[in-house]
Amino acid sequence: MRYSYLIALATWMAMPTVSTPAEEPTADQRLAAGRDAPAVSPPIDDPPPPGVFSEGGLVHFRLRLGRLHVDPMRYRKGSETFCGATFRETLSVANASGVPSVYYRFEDDFQRIQLTAEHGKSLRIESILNATGEQAVLMQHEDGRVSWATRRNPHAASPADVQAGGPTLLHVIGIDEAGFRLHLNALTGRMLRGRSLVAIARHTEAYMLDRPHRLPAISRDHVLRLVDQLGSRKSATRRSAMQQLRRMGTAVTPHLTAALQQSDLDAEQIARIEHLLSRPARCDEDTPASLACLLSADRAHWQMMARRMNRNEWLAANDHVRRCGLDTLTR
Repeated sequence: MRYSYLIALATWMAMPTVSTPAEEPTADQRLAAGRDAPAVSPPIDDPPPPGVFSEGGLVHFRLRLGRLHVDPMRYRKGSETFCGATFRETLSVANASGVPSVYYRFEDDFQRIQLTAEHGKSLRIESILNATGEQAVLMQHEDGRVSWATRRNPHAASPADVQAGGPTLLHVIGIDEAGFRLHLNALTGRMLRGRSLVAIARHTEAYMLDRPHRLPAISRDHVLRLVDQLGSRKSATRRSAMQQLRRMGTAVTPHLTAALQQSDLDAEQIARIEHLLSRPARCDEDTPASLACLLSADRAHWQMMARRMNRNEWLAANDHVRRCGLDTLTR
C-alpha cells in the first residue's frame, strides 16, 4: 500500500503542469524573455525639463501598441500652469463618466503646440513654427489609424508638404523622421518622461534587423483560416480559434487589421476581431522587443525599413516576410 502511494505521488509530480490560456505567455512575452531580450535598455534621452508632465503631475501618458495613450489610472482633475525660463505651458484634465480628457498648450520662442486627448479615443497635436508658420498635425484616430501632415506654407500647398500615416507612430517617424523630430519629439519626450520616440523607433528597427529569425513568423493564411473559424456554427470551434489568435500576441495585429477589410465577414467575426484588436496588451509600456513583435508581420513597416538595409539585412528580412505569407520586399 505504501509503495503504491509513493508510485502515485512520483507519477503526479512528474506530470507537466498545464496552464490556462490566460496564464500562457504571448508571443510578445516569449520574444522579450531570456536571450531574446534587448542587448541594451530602451533608449532614454536627457531628463525632461520640469513642467506639467512631471512624475507627480496631473496626468501621465504611456506608449502602448505604438500609440500615445492617457493612463486611465494615473490622473486627477484640475489645471496647472508652468512658466519656465524659456517656455510656458498649461494643462487641464477633465473627467466625464470616469474617462479622462486632456487639454494642453505650449509656447516658446520657437513654436506653439496644442494637444487634445481622451482616453480610449482620439488624440490630436498641432504644432506651428513661429518664424515661418509651418504647421504639423498628428492625429490618432479612434479606428486605429495614425495620420501625420505638415504644411510648409499655411496659405498654399507646397511640394515639400508631407502626408504620412499607418497604424503606429513608428510608421510616421519612418516616413518623416526629420519633420517629427522638428515638431514633436521634444514634446513627446516630456510626455513620456524622457523617452524619445525617435530613439525608440530607431532602437526597434535595429532590434528587428538584428533578430529577424527570432521574430514570431505568424502566417497570414493560418490567421485567415482562424478568422473563418470565428464564424463557425460550433461554439467550440469559435472558442478555439479565439484562444489561438489570443495566444499569438500582438504579432497577429497586422493580419487581423487586413482581415477586417474582407467583405464576406459576418457580424460575429467582425465583433471578435475588433475585440482582439482592442484588448489591452500585457505590458504597461512598449519596449523595442514588444514593438518588434507588433510590427513583425507588418509588410509596410518592413518595406519602409528596406531603404536603409544592407544586402544581408534585406535577404534576412525577405526570408522572414515570406514566412509570414507576405509579398517580398522591393528595393
